[in-house]
Amino acid sequence: MNREEPDMQTARRADTRPATCRETLSRCALVVDGNSHRPDLSNPCLPQNFGPVAAESMLPAVRTVAQMIAASRHRFDRQSPRVFTDEADWFAARIIIFRARRFHLNLNLHFMLETANRRAEAFAKTHRLPFTPAKLRISLYADRPNNLLMMDCALDLDGSDLGLIENSRRLAGLIRQPFA
Repeated sequence: MNREEPDMQTARRADTRPATCRETLSRCALVVDGNSHRPDLSNPCLPQNFGPVAAESMLPAVRTVAQMIAASRHRFDRQSPRVFTDEADWFAARIIIFRARRFHLNLNLHFMLETANRRAEAFAKTHRLPFTPAKLRISLYADRPNNLLMMDCALDLDGSDLGLIENSRRLAGLIRQPFA
């Protein structure tokens, strides 16, 4: 979780008034260990040498918003699928909760991120939350494990590493709690 140079972003708010703002982005390394749609993410090993890392499974707001986004397009007159959320639901939730502005991903996830942005924007509009679309930055972390997500967020992270649990607790204090 390292601070990065300010980046000019164009913010689109749920009330559809465009506003230009200057944001300071912080690097956030997140162990994505809570999504059942990707069994390969259930790696019991913690990533090493990526700076301070937080655990998504300790941040229930992400799961809640991902489930709500999936539920918004579910037809309740039919049986629910075994896996209710998909990858775009989780990324949409991260855009909302962490104010994620850039994800460090492989280029083949570009279309998934576009879908996530559309879902996050619809969710934000419905719940009158601010929204800024996230962008893809081609990952330069070739040795990054599958269960580690690198993102740049509009959160004030100080970059100190106090261990997985304390890092997660501190991040929980900074993230958007949309229904608190």
